[in-house]
Amino acid sequence: MFSFARDGFRGFRSWGWIPLSHSDSIAQDGQGVRESRQRTRTNESSRLSYRRVAKKDEVPDGRGLCVQIEGIDVGLFRVEGVIYAMENRCPHAEDPLSEGLLEGPIVTCRAHGWQFDVRTGFRPEDGDGFPIPRFPVRTVDDWIEVDIHAPAGR
Repeated sequence: MFSFARDGFRGFRSWGWIPLSHSDSIAQDGQGVRESRQRTRTNESSRLSYRRVAKKDEVPDGRGLCVQIEGIDVGLFRVEGVIYAMENRCPHAEDPLSEGLLEGPIVTCRAHGWQFDVRTGFRPEDGDGFPIPRFPVRTVDDWIEVDIHAPAGR
């Protein structure tokens, strides 16, 4: 039996079909699926947690800053005074985007020139494609905090 759910790779990368484990087996009356989904939603919402990662002034203009949160490389980018966070790797060559050139909201991968809008995660010419995962950011007392367990809004 399969269930339509998020894959386990880095949180919110994509949706896809994954096999149900024995603990998620379906009851004959179908209640097992609903209970499993409700349990998953409850666990996901309780995991929302921001991590303090850097001081605001550590994020340079025109470039990114790479921080690591729970084993995930996250690129921080400053655009017009606003800090954005996204997974720090280009999907083509896995090169760190934080080392690319940032012009306005567009970061250019240094390996081959692919560009991404750090505000949306999408390539400028492909707004309906597959975006790079982004994460919510907040600032508390000049500290940047990022929540890698929740996707940022579009």
